[in-house]
Amino acid sequence: MPRDKFSIILSILLLIIPEPGYGLHTHTQIPQSVINLMARYKIPKDSLSLYIMDLDHDHPLLELNPDTPRHPASTIKLLTTYAGLDILGPDYKWETRFYLDGVLSDGTLKGNLVFQGGGDPFLTRENFWHMLHVLQLRGLQNITGDLIIDDSLFEDETGTTADFDNRPYSVYNTFPDAALVNFQAQEFVVLPQKNNILVYADPPANNLEIRNQLQLVSGRCSTSGTGVNMSTSLQGSQIIATFTGKYPSACGERVLLRSIIPNDMFIFGVFKSMWQEMGGSIGGSYRRAAITLPDKPFYLELSKPLSDIVTYINKFSNNVMARQLFLTIGQIQKGTPGSKLSASQAIKEWLVSVGINAPELVLENGSGLSRDTRISARTMAALLQYAWHSPLQPEFLSTFPIAGLDGTMRKRLNGKIPQGNIRIKTGLIRNVRSMAGYVYTRNNRHYAIVSLQNYPGIQNTTGTLIQDELLKWLYEQ
Repeated sequence: MPRDKFSIILSILLLIIPEPGYGLHTHTQIPQSVINLMARYKIPKDSLSLYIMDLDHDHPLLELNPDTPRHPASTIKLLTTYAGLDILGPDYKWETRFYLDGVLSDGTLKGNLVFQGGGDPFLTRENFWHMLHVLQLRGLQNITGDLIIDDSLFEDETGTTADFDNRPYSVYNTFPDAALVNFQAQEFVVLPQKNNILVYADPPANNLEIRNQLQLVSGRCSTSGTGVNMSTSLQGSQIIATFTGKYPSACGERVLLRSIIPNDMFIFGVFKSMWQEMGGSIGGSYRRAAITLPDKPFYLELSKPLSDIVTYINKFSNNVMARQLFLTIGQIQKGTPGSKLSASQAIKEWLVSVGINAPELVLENGSGLSRDTRISARTMAALLQYAWHSPLQPEFLSTFPIAGLDGTMRKRLNGKIPQGNIRIKTGLIRNVRSMAGYVYTRNNRHYAIVSLQNYPGIQNTTGTLIQDELLKWLYEQ
């Protein structure tokens, strides 16, 4: 046989015969580039679950360990957000209410102002400032009593914000709360000046004191032994934030996003700072309570619609917003204060109602910031398939990060695949690398793809390489 013909036949055989230990039991072979990567880095095949569905024919193209329960990390947000869209409707809005617990006369409230949180996932500092501005436009300027914070719409979280990864001040670890303002977060801006360093917090809080002990030094920004150290302490009714270290002027402006003040204290500190800046006053302090209120609030503010909220959640993988939505689903569906249990039950019941069987599903908080959450690749693919054929497909599809363009995929596959062809939600925590979404191929076909991988160290470069190889291969189908 001529050598060139032999080479062709051998190449065909190599495509057909699975490499030992990496074969599939269903429709096609795992891509050779992925086989090579897993072999090179000694990643076992049982660490990976894959499910790829041809959406034009509702037919699986590839599956590997599809029913193994895996930790999905942030890809579980797809279940939270689509369930939210389907259960609550894309135009659902959260309500934030203010009540007067007293008598208002000539701009002075003889009594307390009640701030009743409705669970708004995106009540930013700008939105909060707007609410306070409207309160003053409506004739309220001076408050003789307290700010009463009513966050009873959600149950309190248990544990601490350090439980997940021992980073209690990282904003992604912030607990959900029905009265959450600006994600309970502040930007601490470090700004070198001519002879010193300025440090300030945005938004400011009346009960925060910054002690700036930073030393301005010369030299390169990467000089060993330089940087910013931040420590916090509670002294009476004040949070003390102390900044120490040697900071080279060459480093320029730096912003540290932190959540260091307990939620109720944070709300009051930001409220009082903004309120006084607007010319108002408050004579009392703050307290947390659920009190009997009149039917009509003094002022009601609506949030952005859910269709906007789910875009923020999925494109930028916002854990706090996902947890707020998760508890809202439980609160609305069960008619009780939103809790992790009621939300989990509501979503599982919804899955049954739309014909998705998920006996392996374990939901903890709806964000993936959990060590206990589990789902299978088959269940996740069934969700993607259902959403693709639903009337809510446009709203849902628009929430996905687009490879090479935006969100958490903005730096992935840039220039290798046309923008818009790959819409993928990724997940990343220690020992977990996952992705789920949609691919529009070179040959004008639509696929749903789910890859869930749990293995020590897979969150590092190896997990990303495997994902990218899968996406490039699928695009060529």
